[in-house]
Amino acid sequence: MLNISRGEIIRINLNPTQGREQSGNARPCLVLSHTEYNLARQGIVVVTPITSTIKPEVKMMIEIPDGFKINGSVIAEQIRTVDLNTRWWKTTGEILPKDFVDYVAETFLVIIN
Repeated sequence: MLNISRGEIIRINLNPTQGREQSGNARPCLVLSHTEYNLARQGIVVVTPITSTIKPEVKMMIEIPDGFKINGSVIAEQIRTVDLNTRWWKTTGEILPKDFVDYVAETFLVIIN
């Protein structure tokens, strides 16, 4: 059984992609879906990719707080639902703070609300 937590940073193969979608064989991603959902869906998770680029002027790129192994920004507008049963992935063992994860989700809501 996959036990993936909301806020966890995982590395995942996001390929194949098309157009301007974020790609990568071992792209770090932030898990946005709630832990209970992840357990119930048995490997289906909602993630958003992380880039090493930091651009504070781009509101959809949210800088990761200091003190974590992964540096860079979460790309809030690139949310994807992925099946971890069919893609290569591994956890980094890090979980970002709830307040930060909530802020990423709220930023995405600006696009869809």
